[in-house]
Amino acid sequence: MVTDKPRSSGASAPKIKKLDPHQIVDASFLAGAATGSSLPPPTMAEIAFAGRSNVGKSSLINSLVERRGLVRTGATPGVTKQINLFEARARDGAVFHLIDLPGYGYSRVSKAERAAWQNLIEKYLRTRVTLAALVLLVDVRRGVEEDDAELVRFVDEAGTAQRQPVEVVIVATKVDKLGVAARRTALASISKQAGRKVIGYSAETGEGRAELWRLLRKATFRGMPAPESE
Repeated sequence: MVTDKPRSSGASAPKIKKLDPHQIVDASFLAGAATGSSLPPPTMAEIAFAGRSNVGKSSLINSLVERRGLVRTGATPGVTKQINLFEARARDGAVFHLIDLPGYGYSRVSKAERAAWQNLIEKYLRTRVTLAALVLLVDVRRGVEEDDAELVRFVDEAGTAQRQPVEVVIVATKVDKLGVAARRTALASISKQAGRKVIGYSAETGEGRAELWRLLRKATFRGMPAPESE
């Protein structure tokens, strides 16, 4: 007896979306420190974010962890006046800290306040033994300015006294503000200025997010504290 084969409905089986093991599944504010002595003790790999005021630092961090309101943003530059620490946990179980450093270069604050911010930033970068990477943000339309170049030099020199090297990652923000040709020219110019590879990033479109995460995840593995000897 011959039986008919069941007819195909023509619809293919639904594809199961593969979960990204590096996706941030939880991110929360941990602490704020207005002085170096009030920083929590270093316990895990840290990624610090620095840049001039109004460069889009808070927006980039929110975009990076896909949490719109994690870091407070504002139209007025200089919103971040202390070191803010956030804890992030990825789907694969990796846990690390994101460090939002005060913006620099804002002219509408007193010299004393600017000096205090600079000392706070420098002390953190010089002494934090679990610092794995520094993400330096520059506006793609302005390029690397003197304050930015000085910070890179400072980190390179201070890194020799740390237990592990600090990877400096240059990120050009707001690339969505430029056309394709102008963007390409600007990124090439910034890369030449910095003497390093530059990642173009847009907090609006997410461009550059995956590339930046790949670099930072590698850095966090290198920045894990060494186990204590018994």
